[in-house]
Amino acid sequence: MTPASEQRIKAFVDEFIRSEYVSNWTSEKDSDFINEPDRADRCYTAAECGADGKTHAEVIEDWREAFTAWIRDKRLWQEPERFIAGVNAQFDAVEAWHEVHGSLFTEIG
Repeated sequence: MTPASEQRIKAFVDEFIRSEYVSNWTSEKDSDFINEPDRADRCYTAAECGADGKTHAEVIEDWREAFTAWIRDKRLWQEPERFIAGVNAQFDAVEAWHEVHGSLFTEIG
């Protein structure tokens, strides 16, 4: 991957994880007491104190799921393999950083 492509992917990921699409995706899972009861309970309890309640691992998994759904929603694309691999590599790098620093499964304050 060229440095320019890598920069474009980083910019996309930065914008994507802060998008309304990902925000809505995460919000639904945060309040899903049927399919995600532990997470929903943690998020509900944490919100009472102005905190988040999700773990970094859950947030990164939300990014991956939302990205997969977003790609699927973009039916005009022919699943650009290098782009998908580049975005997933960014998610993997964030996950690896949290794993190395011992914060992957800690709740976000």
